[in-house]
Amino acid sequence: MAVVPTSQVTGRMELSWLQFRNQRHIRILTENEQMRQYRFYLDALANERIRQNKGPKQLRLQITGFLLQEDLFLIQQEDGSGIYITSYA
Repeated sequence: MAVVPTSQVTGRMELSWLQFRNQRHIRILTENEQMRQYRFYLDALANERIRQNKGPKQLRLQITGFLLQEDLFLIQQEDGSGIYITSYA
């Protein structure tokens, strides 16, 4: 089993399948093992990008307004609380 050197993963553009397959240490492997190593390579590349970006952006739910009637009076629920309009930001 060949392991993809980390220098191929960090700081470089993503290799296409043909570029990856034509590397000397990959060329000697069976086609199934080449595909397996390419999947490892793509996973490592994706994980590195996530680490560099510090993960996906966390969205917070926030109140952006209240539901109003046509006469601009607040619509209230049975318990007297307002109906909030929320969004993710």
